[in-house]
Amino acid sequence: MQRARALTAATAAALLCALVGSCDLATDPSPDPSTTTAEPPSDPAPTEDEVEDADATEDPTETPPTPPAEEDLPGTALDGYPEAGTRLLIVGVEAQEILNLRLGPGIDFDSIARLPPDSPLTATGRNRDLGGSAGIWFQVRAGDDVGWVISRFVAEPGAVRDVTDRFDPPPTAETRGDMIDAVVQEWDQTGTATAIVVFGPIVVDESLQARVDVLAPGDDSVLGARLFLVADADDDGFTLTRVTATQLCARGVAGTGDCA
Repeated sequence: MQRARALTAATAAALLCALVGSCDLATDPSPDPSTTTAEPPSDPAPTEDEVEDADATEDPTETPPTPPAEEDLPGTALDGYPEAGTRLLIVGVEAQEILNLRLGPGIDFDSIARLPPDSPLTATGRNRDLGGSAGIWFQVRAGDDVGWVISRFVAEPGAVRDVTDRFDPPPTAETRGDMIDAVVQEWDQTGTATAIVVFGPIVVDESLQARVDVLAPGDDSVLGARLFLVADADDDGFTLTRVTATQLCARGVAGTGDCA
């Protein structure tokens, strides 16, 4: 079981999951700009029951009990964001891990599904604040399942922009991990962000692809950015050719595509 970690550890973990079957190839896995919510990374650290290794042997409840009634839910109901129908994506969960979808808000409820990082989610509009380290929970729909996830692991993507010009000259690296390190270090000039590899890195047709969530503390509306990088691969290593950045928003997206 693992949690989001600093860049060096995230890169090492990503190298171990390269070419894993769950990391499906995508021309550009950056989400559609209309997709959605999240808690800032400065929130209390997640408990061990929220994120698990994808290879964990314990299965979620096959026949979940009846969901609790509204009056039996813990915490306090929260009105407003995210509203029903808001599309959400999972952030800060490494490519080889899963996020638990629970029957109710809180880790005391059974896990009814194990969600890989690329699972699309839709908010139902029911949100609960459990207080303190228990955090805020959103009820979401994931395929045919409806359950609860802690808000710190979901975000609303804002604008998707080509930011390749920011990397001039294009960095080169001998290994996949070094290329990811170079891109994140150039993107995060402060050195305070946490980087989590959520896709890849994979090499197909002499092209390296990876997707990295770079989560920066200190802003209650912008959680960070999801970087999708492409690099040419040859016998000498890798040369960056393209980077797109998707804003990760904690409180919604304005008409411009920027975080509200």
